[in-house]
Amino acid sequence: MRVLYLINYAGKAGMEKYVENLVRLLPQYGLEPFFAYNLPGELSEKMARAGVPSLQVTMEWRCARRAARTLADYCRANGIEVIHAQCSRENIMALLAKKFEPRLRVVFTSHFTEKCGGVWRMLYRRFTPRDHCVIAVCPECRDTLIANGCAPEKIKVIYNGIEPKPLPARSDALRHELGLGEDTFLMSIFARFEPEKGLDMLIKALARLKKMTDKPFCCAVAGDGSLFEEMRAQAAAAGLEREMRLLGYRQDTEAILAASDMYVCSSLCNEALSFAILEAMNAGLPLVVTDVGGNRDLAETGGVCGLVTPPDDDEAFADALARMMADSGLRAKCAETAKAKISERFDLAKLAKDVYDTYF
Repeated sequence: MRVLYLINYAGKAGMEKYVENLVRLLPQYGLEPFFAYNLPGELSEKMARAGVPSLQVTMEWRCARRAARTLADYCRANGIEVIHAQCSRENIMALLAKKFEPRLRVVFTSHFTEKCGGVWRMLYRRFTPRDHCVIAVCPECRDTLIANGCAPEKIKVIYNGIEPKPLPARSDALRHELGLGEDTFLMSIFARFEPEKGLDMLIKALARLKKMTDKPFCCAVAGDGSLFEEMRAQAAAAGLEREMRLLGYRQDTEAILAASDMYVCSSLCNEALSFAILEAMNAGLPLVVTDVGGNRDLAETGGVCGLVTPPDDDEAFADALARMMADSGLRAKCAETAKAKISERFDLAKLAKDVYDTYF
């Protein structure tokens, strides 16, 4: 079977990791992957290095018909049977391609929990009945799809997954880099510096925490984005020069987690099932997360491995941070549960097989 993975921006976030994992794992079932994108980035570079045949196609709305025909021609020329679209726009482009190549099957994965406006609800109602399958990465994602007008009978919940690994050895590399003492409690977060990630709320919570405890702590934030300098200024204004370190974009995420005592997520909206949280669980870290998207599924369903607070509530978030910092027994229990849950509920091998089955 030949499958074309279709994405607008071939960047470096969780959606791109989802595609990368499928392209890497599904050939074991006889699948031959192809890749199509609009805007280049880290993922398109990885696909090129891996030798995955790739197509760059303009996906602006004014070029929708031309893009659909280009996709159809490419699929016909390469014997591609399935287009696996990664967002709503890509799904519509793929379904339009079916007009030129009717034998194509279109699978659409929704990675977000954002409710849309009237125009998009109309488009969902019109187009999603033509999908072969719509994958929701968590139950809240399914509910959002239905609220947005997606055909319910097309939806299948398939949780994101990660490869279970042995617990990493503790590392002091990041502590040394940041000049932190051994007694400093180190928490980490991987986040784009964009409004929906709630980093301004995190700053307020850390400022509260600083007043609540005498124990030294530090929150290492790995990521980049449009609000990077603004968040740096806010952290400085809050007197958090030592307690909040902005690392920029990093690729040594395993080393960061190996140095951490806890993982946090401050997102306000649009979160589905976070790969970053899955990676933290796989590293045996307890969690403090906001109740958005699939965060509660990760932290509480099938065993508690963290604390969940309302989104945009810096007081509740600070209280949860303080509780987790102070209770070593709770941290140990959450860490043990988190590691077990990856193997039992969020194994990447299961994700890959379940997604593969939707192509038929």
